[in-house]
Amino acid sequence: MMQYFVVSFRIIFPVLFFMALGSWIRHRRLLEENTFSQMNKLVFRVFLPIKLFLDIYRSDFGSVFSPALFLYALAGVLAAFLGTWLAVGRTVRDKKDAPTVIQAVYRSNYVLFGMSIAGNMYPGQDLGVISVLAALVVPLFNILAVILFEVWQDRGKGSFWHLLKGIAQNNLVVGSALGLVFLALGILLPQPLEKPLSQLGDAATPLALLCVGATLRFAALKKYGRYLFWMALGRLVVVPVIFVGLGVALGFRDMELAGLFLVFASPTATSSYPMAKELGGNGELAGLGVAVSNVACLLTIFLWIAALKYFRLC
Repeated sequence: MMQYFVVSFRIIFPVLFFMALGSWIRHRRLLEENTFSQMNKLVFRVFLPIKLFLDIYRSDFGSVFSPALFLYALAGVLAAFLGTWLAVGRTVRDKKDAPTVIQAVYRSNYVLFGMSIAGNMYPGQDLGVISVLAALVVPLFNILAVILFEVWQDRGKGSFWHLLKGIAQNNLVVGSALGLVFLALGILLPQPLEKPLSQLGDAATPLALLCVGATLRFAALKKYGRYLFWMALGRLVVVPVIFVGLGVALGFRDMELAGLFLVFASPTATSSYPMAKELGGNGELAGLGVAVSNVACLLTIFLWIAALKYFRLC
């Protein structure tokens, strides 16, 4: 089972490296604080939408269509979102902190972390199920995040049309929607265009992590310690225990169960930081949440994979 710890570390190391590099750049004052803020906007409005578009555009729905799996994954994400909102909404009143905590619990780093783990769990195999799940859950993650921050910032004062406008104007939602349209209609990107778009998409995660690292203030670990503990516990233990456990009870096995496990047990999404910062959440808390959950998942992912393999579930 040590191999799975090594696999997890190899996947986590680049995340930690880029965050550490961002922190070093800030401490050395190679870039000004406002530069990272502008860079974060660029990541949120350009690089991440392109990455999401391409991830969905390149999915293959037809060969791995599994209505039960996809419906369960979507229902599980929605249930995790609503359950976390109810739990956090009763204890955290701050308009910046509450949506940031909720997002950190329900939203996983499925594309960056989960799909990498899947490739190591099933080397050389077709990962179509894993890829198609990304095309479904990632747009839902983003739509729910927009709803979350819009409602918490307005505390119910905004109209339904104002909420729809916020969703429609969110670049991550637009990128996901365009990916689904191109995929559904079979529209092909011109080859000369696809290559530079791929390069821009590939830059999204490193740049986002640099921004996360630049905002980290480790003195704030004590300030937000209680929040960070519950964020990591909810994201890495509570949510997967409920939804992976129910998935096992419903009969999902092998790669389908692995896909569900990676949707619900991966650490907090890197994109939750630029989303929180851009939409009025607590950027500092969001960045710390990304860092803490990505470090803690070295242990939790190892234990989850060991358990699933031991019981021959996937």
